[in-house]
Amino acid sequence: MPSTENQQPLDIAAERAKCTFDPASLTPLFYGGEEKMRQLKNIEAMIDSDPVFDRSDRYFLGRTERFKRALPMVKRYVELRNENGFTPEESAYFKTYVDDYIPVHLHESMFLPVLRAQASEEQLKKWGPSAENFHYIGCYAQTELGHGSALSRLETTATLDTERDEWVINSPTQSSAKFWIGTLGKVANHAVVQAKLIINGKDYGAHPFLVPLRSLKDHSLLPGVVIKDQGPKQGAISMDNGYARFNNVCIPRENMLMRFSQVSREGVYSKPIHPKLAYGGMTAVRTTLINHSALSMARGATIAIRYCAVRRQGNVNVATDLETQVLDYPAVQYRVLPLLSHAFATIFSGYWMNEMYAQYNANISKGDTSLLKDVHVYSSGLKSYCTKLGADGIEEARRCLGGHGYSLFSGMIDFHRQFLATVTYEGENALLTQQVSRYLLKLYKDAVRDPKLKLSPPSKYILSLADHGAFVQQRCQARSADDLYRADVVLAAFQHRAARLIYELAQAEKAGHAWSDLNLECMRLSKAHVQYIMIENFYNGLEKRYNASSNPTHEQQNQLAAVRSVYHLHVFYTMETELSEFLEDSYFNPEQAAWVRQGVKDCLKAVRPNAVGFSDCFGFTDTFLNSALGSFDGRAYERMAEMTEREPLNSKEMSNEKGVIWGYEQYLKPLIDGKAGPYKGRGASKL
Repeated sequence: MPSTENQQPLDIAAERAKCTFDPASLTPLFYGGEEKMRQLKNIEAMIDSDPVFDRSDRYFLGRTERFKRALPMVKRYVELRNENGFTPEESAYFKTYVDDYIPVHLHESMFLPVLRAQASEEQLKKWGPSAENFHYIGCYAQTELGHGSALSRLETTATLDTERDEWVINSPTQSSAKFWIGTLGKVANHAVVQAKLIINGKDYGAHPFLVPLRSLKDHSLLPGVVIKDQGPKQGAISMDNGYARFNNVCIPRENMLMRFSQVSREGVYSKPIHPKLAYGGMTAVRTTLINHSALSMARGATIAIRYCAVRRQGNVNVATDLETQVLDYPAVQYRVLPLLSHAFATIFSGYWMNEMYAQYNANISKGDTSLLKDVHVYSSGLKSYCTKLGADGIEEARRCLGGHGYSLFSGMIDFHRQFLATVTYEGENALLTQQVSRYLLKLYKDAVRDPKLKLSPPSKYILSLADHGAFVQQRCQARSADDLYRADVVLAAFQHRAARLIYELAQAEKAGHAWSDLNLECMRLSKAHVQYIMIENFYNGLEKRYNASSNPTHEQQNQLAAVRSVYHLHVFYTMETELSEFLEDSYFNPEQAAWVRQGVKDCLKAVRPNAVGFSDCFGFTDTFLNSALGSFDGRAYERMAEMTEREPLNSKEMSNEKGVIWGYEQYLKPLIDGKAGPYKGRGASKL
């Protein structure tokens, strides 16, 4: 019988041998296509070969050390970007693969996108080259100590001084300090500051302003600007999140970003074509976070699946004298494999959102704001749902790693604690659900007034509520368990559930309930709507990419069957999780509910043989995963032992050749030799 350690590579090889499809054929899906994958794989190799980006000792470093380590990364990244002419997408992937929030992360993910979107053409000609080439290192200063994504509640002011033709930026209260601003603490020399625009005492609401923070000569703070790093936090250890206060800081009038709103020399304000255009920066990041959620879920699933496949524990097979693979236990499958399906569902919805956002940007350049509401609402809903789905799922998968999941060497903790921040920034998740629900409620009211109203595809189902009498008679059309594998039956069920929750929210509002008392209804409705969108996007994306051939090869058929098994797992798992909402108006009957529960079990069995194959299809390198437990070769125990060798406590500086720890003579030996005196506890019995 092989040792437990030697059995692991045998187990991972056996898992790959029984996979029914070629995992490499699916990898391009997660890179955006074959050509992009080749480009991005070149970037991965570039990073892996450069010692500046070495992450082998990352788990042993504290916050200050991580920040110091990140500064050389910043310089090297910009050099490589310039030498290779990275596109914005390639730059974003470079920082993703570095897998650390290096201090200029927000320069490119927030500062530049807002500048490009909100500055006028004249302003871009003036500031663009400096910003694009990192002469200006910027951040996006919106969130305040007392306020977050609600622009209307921000307290920082920008008051026009018409005599001097300047804005006076001021932080009137402690709560108006800009807070949680990445890149601000120590690195940024400029900020796009969201502040209330005030002219002659009139408040025109929040607008963006380009505010210099530090001298371009010596990086010293400019007069009136007070900035500090805000201190330790749960994740993003290398990022210098900071806070800033402005004490009557004067900037030229032209430093207001004026693509959509303008203020003349005489102080005349011209309003934008749509008030929501100010949210463009957040919308862009929310769209990015959907894709980031897919990546993070795939990462967590990869580590958990590979380790649970090589970890044996519990029941012993008499014939082989081997314990059972942990991944063969249904309770573990139920906790790990759905995360795999969620990653697929999220990547398809991410691509759908990317396409909508690209169309929105093209329209905005022509003055067309017709997609603005849809983009804002659906990016908000998907961001809210997908980041929570990821945060909860990754933690559940980590727990399935047992005691080893508590170690940073697992590769789960460092990236997960950074991911956790996504449920809060760019809109707190629960708060965003209110925006989604308000929009759906408005569409419902419009549909009641005009049943022939044209709605965008994701919300067309709302028209079914125009004839409420017919709506309440709707029932699930599944006549057998097999019918629940049909897309039309599944989508109709999710549409009905979301529509009913819209109607109930409308009735609650009509009955006089304050909106603030309807938070739970909003959360349920937003989740229902987003789950419908995700399942439809998953199905449409799957069929579009993998069922397009009229004469598929055997390999293509196997690939489609494999991905469909993951799709069905996502459907049944989501249905079971929300089963009460399908039952409470009798849309489902008890027998159909039982079919759903059995469907989950059947889908887990269908996905299980391909689980390791799916973990391979994501294309993660061992360097990126940085996990002893989730490596490609399955040698989890060997790698755990190897990582302990790098622990500083095991170094010669901390222990001598006999294993005696530093401080023994001063602090431990006196205790062991009894020189600390006898214990004289009050009321203790004498021994």
